[in-house]
Amino acid sequence: MQLIKNENKTGFRIQDELKNNKVITEGSILKMAKSITSINSLLVGLKTVNNSLLIKLQQLGFNTGLTLGSEQEYTVKTLVNAIDTLAIQFLTITANRNQFIQRTSYNERMEIESCLNSLLSCLQQTKMELADFQPDTYKCDQNLALFYTSDKDEYRSLKLLDAVHFIDMIKPYCRMLEMIIAQERIHALSAVLETLLSKENTAIAEKDNELTEEQTNALELSQYLIRQAM
Repeated sequence: MQLIKNENKTGFRIQDELKNNKVITEGSILKMAKSITSINSLLVGLKTVNNSLLIKLQQLGFNTGLTLGSEQEYTVKTLVNAIDTLAIQFLTITANRNQFIQRTSYNERMEIESCLNSLLSCLQQTKMELADFQPDTYKCDQNLALFYTSDKDEYRSLKLLDAVHFIDMIKPYCRMLEMIIAQERIHALSAVLETLLSKENTAIAEKDNELTEEQTNALELSQYLIRQAM
């Protein structure tokens, strides 16, 4: 009787563990789905706000050719374009949900989400600042990017300046995404080359007797070089 009780207890314990694992698995799936949905939402927001930003800056008199950044690596124009490119890159890779999950950890996705959220906040605040900008009484600085003087002689800068910091934080992930996209293109090219080589080998087998030894060696060498490039 004692043995039956122990077996029952073991069975209940196994069932409890299975239930717990199921809850953990379902929780992980929900977390992954939520993180990707949030990232995509932020990317769409970035793309939407950023679309009209450059034109608005130019209309209000800001010189979009002035440089900014710790190493003066951007102009206002290239900064806006960099944000647009970043959004497109991320949207491209998150479209393949499974691959994005495989290539990133949950903590990395949280870091990406945080950076994107801060970047979107910069753009939204800049949009509000530009909406309140009075071109008749405010004066844009023609030497420092995104700085201006208000009608009360207050020297101010647009929040867009902070975007450089958050782009720098997210750059490592951008490079990772570029590598993933490049690898996808290489795999696609490899598949095409493999198909061509297969067809070529079939044709060679049919015409093998017609080739001289020198031609055969040259052909084998070219095939080897193609495979090395793959």
